[in-house]
Order: sequence, then structure tokens, then C-alpha cells
Amino acid sequence: MKEITKLFKETNKSYFTHLDKVLLFSVPLLISILVLEIVAVPTFPAVGGVFLRIGSLPNLTPFQAGVMILGVLISIYFIALAVVSITLLIKSQKTRMNIRQEILKSTRTYVLNLFILYVIMMLIWSAVQLLTYNISHREIITPVLILLITLPFFYAPMALVIDNLPPERAVYNSVKHVYRKPLLFLIWLIVGSVLLTISTWIGYALPGDWGSYITLVINSLLIVPYLIILQIHMYLSKYSILG
Repeated sequence: MKEITKLFKETNKSYFTHLDKVLLFSVPLLISILVLEIVAVPTFPAVGGVFLRIGSLPNLTPFQAGVMILGVLISIYFIALAVVSITLLIKSQKTRMNIRQEILKSTRTYVLNLFILYVIMMLIWSAVQLLTYNISHREIITPVLILLITLPFFYAPMALVIDNLPPERAVYNSVKHVYRKPLLFLIWLIVGSVLLTISTWIGYALPGDWGSYITLVINSLLIVPYLIILQIHMYLSKYSILG
């Protein structure tokens, strides 16, 4: 219990102390969602992720499919950029490094490596959705499989940036950390579900069509960045001197 209390204390401190920078670095998250909306990619949000509507794919023309793939890749790149920037922000808080120099250098290294990992994860997610599309109880089996697939990638961004590991080692470290502290992963899922549900309720409560846009902004600029910072401190918990 003491560890959990310390975890949220450190997360809240990082989030609110650097809220101006967090908002700035979270803009790519908002852009990533807007890109998907602009190119009309058939997606739906769930548990903080964005998934393809498999049933809509046969109706796409080759041109629409090409635009969709390009839009998804651009969106993934902006997500990787935001995650790396926020992780570097917290790393700078712990190690006193020059964050401006690190962010300028990271585009060619951390962001590219994380982009590749996210593309691989999205491809595996899509394959699972396709393979389970016509099976019974897919509404239960598919989310469970996707959750299991996510584990090797969950802490990978932190391992890439904080420990400066290559992608394959980052994936290995992610699995190892989830295995060592599964309760932290469960807590993250619960906190994420609660916060995203609250933002959805806020959107429903607002009149007109503004609700969905307000929810989009809240999720992109406030909630998802908080969850990323929580995730970072969960990873840092393996270093008692830093955590």
C-alpha cells in the first residue's frame, strides 16, 4: 500500500509541476486522433487504444485503403512522438539532463524505434481481430488476446527512453517488469478505465455535438498524458533510488 501511495504521489507531482510542458508535449496526441478523423479511418476507441472496424474493410476501395494506411502511420508517429517527449520530460526531472537537446536528438532514435514497435503491435492487433472475426464469444476472446499482446509493449517506451535500450531489449524488459509487478499493470487499467469513463460521461452531459469534441480534447491533453506519466513512474519503481 505504501508503494502505491508513493507511486501516485510521484505521478501527481510530475504531472502538475510540469503541466504546461505536459500540455505542449500532448498536442501530437490530439493531432493523431484528428488525422484519423480527417482521413475517415474506420476505427473505434477501447481501453485507451484505437482499433480498426474489421467489418468495414471490404467496403474500402484501393485508394481509400491507401489513404487509411497512410493516416494510421501518421497517427502512430504522432503518438510515438508524444510518448517519447513526455517520457523525456520525466527522465529530465530524475536525471537533470538537458531536455531540449534530448528531444532534438530523439526524433532519429527513440521516436523511430517506438514508431516501429507501435506499428508491429497494431499489425498484431489487426491480425487477431481478423482471425477472431467469425468465432463465437469473440467479444470476450478478442479483448483478452489484445490485452496479452499489449504486455510486451506496455513498458517498452520507457525502456527505450529511460534505459536507452534497443527495441528487442525494451520489449523483453516490458514483459519482465509486468511479470514482476502485475498489480501495477492492473492498477493502471483500472485508473485508465475510470478516468476515460468519466470523460465520456462529461461528453454525454454536454448539449449538442460539442460533447464528443470536448471528450476528445480532455482525453488527448489531460487524461492520456496522466496515464503515460503514471506508466513511467510504474517503470521507474524498479529503481528505488529514482522512484
